[in-house]
Amino acid sequence: MTDTTYDRPRLRSEVVLGPALRSGPRTVHHVKDARTGGYYRVGPREHFLMGLMDGRHTLADIGRRYTEVYDRRLGPEHWQQVFTLLGRYQLLDGHADDAGLDQLKQAYEGKQSAQQGWLRRRWVLLSPDPLCATLARRLAFAFHAAFLVPAFVLVVAVQVFVWTHVATLTHEATHQKSRAITLLLSALVLWGITLLHEFAHGVTCRHFGGTVTEIGLSWRFPLLTPYCRTDDIVLFQRRRDRVGTAFAGVFVSLLALAPVVVWWWLSGDGVLGRPLAAGLLLFGSGAAVMNLLPILRSDGYVMLTHALNIADLRRESYRFWQLKLRRRDPAARERLSGYPPRDIRAYAVYGVVSLLLLLSAYGALMWVWFSSLQHWVGPVWAVTILGAETAAVAGILSLAARGRSGRRRAADG
Repeated sequence: MTDTTYDRPRLRSEVVLGPALRSGPRTVHHVKDARTGGYYRVGPREHFLMGLMDGRHTLADIGRRYTEVYDRRLGPEHWQQVFTLLGRYQLLDGHADDAGLDQLKQAYEGKQSAQQGWLRRRWVLLSPDPLCATLARRLAFAFHAAFLVPAFVLVVAVQVFVWTHVATLTHEATHQKSRAITLLLSALVLWGITLLHEFAHGVTCRHFGGTVTEIGLSWRFPLLTPYCRTDDIVLFQRRRDRVGTAFAGVFVSLLALAPVVVWWWLSGDGVLGRPLAAGLLLFGSGAAVMNLLPILRSDGYVMLTHALNIADLRRESYRFWQLKLRRRDPAARERLSGYPPRDIRAYAVYGVVSLLLLLSAYGALMWVWFSSLQHWVGPVWAVTILGAETAAVAGILSLAARGRSGRRRAADG
């Protein structure tokens, strides 16, 4: 590429480059265009070149640096490929127009809308970025060790108290006279803690330089859960910032239980506040533990994914095991040979542990339901109903997986 208009290429100021993450046998970097809202993935070589496109380096400078690092010279055809990629997404300063950027924004929003369905949907409740930015400034002290260390000690102390008094708390939460009022008040307080949980993700993301586009409700069959959209987490250069953003929600939820312990302690026997506080401590602690399990797309899953520097641990683990089960196929063996040993261990262990935990959880759930159903319809009909239910769930999940695969193939095409 000899066009002089590209002599000192510079990315647009809205373009942000992310750190290296593992994706199967490859290394990828996320690139965000804040103007269109789009996120793209590039390889390490494209990322290296884009990182030098700051308006100060000439093509000759960039080519020389590339040769020093990769021991390969970039010819005209290579530059043509690079600038074709940058032009397709209008990432270069001086070579983008508003109409093209608006078209890319509409395409990205259309792609997001196409992912909505009866098995997967989001309802946006508010756009919290300005509020999260204000809170991040005012709560900057909360990100220093002087606050975090005592707060973490307090969280641990509360959890030690809860799990060493679990029998007492369970008895008080289940043996009460004003059950209807207690359940209503519990729901209100828990929704308040949930709101704090989601805002904790957003404020932490904003503190580390990201933007927070949405807070709302997410439906992923069969769960309806609140969410805070912090997609910019993939752009944070430091691993601890990414893990910390994912952990912030659980941390604040557990910290919010500290005054509930005081509430429980000060409430006397027979007072309405005692069983209410006991229920909040049990449910809040149990929900936090479940949220930290890295099986579903929970906070614990996001934490583990970024702690391992992997782009999508569950999807890549699934792909790895597909190849592993087809290892007699020469093509599968060749692809497996490209996986680094560290990634092989991560995908293998995660796949096995996830399967065992899911089977154990589903088996426990089936046993509980069987124990209840057999009193009403007998053991034979109980087994029949649960078997039909299992087949229906498996069919729905299979259809969902095929739909996701089809959308990914369409996107790649």
